[in-house]
Amino acid sequence: MKPGWTAGVTRARLMLSRTIGEEHARAVAGCGSLPEAVGALAGSAYGERLHGHEDPAAAERAIAETLLWHLRILAGWLPAAGAALVRTLAAWFEVANVDARLASLAGDGREPPAFVLGGLATAWPSFERARSVDELVEAVARSVWGEPGGRSPGELAIAIRVSWARRVHESVPAAADWVAGAGALLVARELFVAGTREHTAQLVKLPVVGEQALAAGSLRELRAGLPSRAAWALEGLTDPADLWRAELGWWARVERDALVLLRQAGDEAIVLAAVTLLAVDAQRTLRALAAAVLGGSSVLAEVLDGAV
Repeated sequence: MKPGWTAGVTRARLMLSRTIGEEHARAVAGCGSLPEAVGALAGSAYGERLHGHEDPAAAERAIAETLLWHLRILAGWLPAAGAALVRTLAAWFEVANVDARLASLAGDGREPPAFVLGGLATAWPSFERARSVDELVEAVARSVWGEPGGRSPGELAIAIRVSWARRVHESVPAAADWVAGAGALLVARELFVAGTREHTAQLVKLPVVGEQALAAGSLRELRAGLPSRAAWALEGLTDPADLWRAELGWWARVERDALVLLRQAGDEAIVLAAVTLLAVDAQRTLRALAAAVLGGSSVLAEVLDGAV
């Protein structure tokens, strides 16, 4: 191990013992209701924040907050380079905060409490002061997230996702194929589910996505217009209505790759694997709760099996 990384890498491995894993997730998914599922998670790392929640949105938030807390703890045990790695990967929470602020500004003003990022924040404290969409756009443009290339809420929402993808792609080479596949899924959702080409100025900046892919008129053409390191995420997908299955497949591929990384000797690889597997477990737990809300075992195969 590199000097200064020993404690953090050890902590990263220990944190994986706090995941619920596939077997426990199946038991949760087999519950007949959300309260029953929350009870089944009472003794897990998610249990404290989940306790008493009978609303799906609140339960989802509790799972996310648990993951964020784990990442904040891990970053605190790592040297500066390791903390920067975790901060880059954890930027999803800053994206979620921006999404919530946009929804509030464009809607009725109601907004959930922002995720508390602590040392994982990159620019949220400056965004938090924005009181209009224009102010938020200006704050983003002045930050490490960069110029959104548009002023509308939709353009900003896509732009920050693209910016996050670029940051991970550039600073975490081992995750490059995951980023490329996620970019392919984002483009597919925009073009063939949302049915809009209004955000091509933002999407064209995605790693390995070019103008040919964005001109696609079908999923087949999109897949053909992408390099293999991105097209894999769309393999076998013919109907936009089944895009959710491709997204489950993306998580499955990421989990397999992370388990391989975990067996490597490099400190950065182990930390990347641990952060990824913590996120995979949170996603699996969310799907298990969703299955329970929908009635348990009758929907288990559709909601859970596709990604395990």
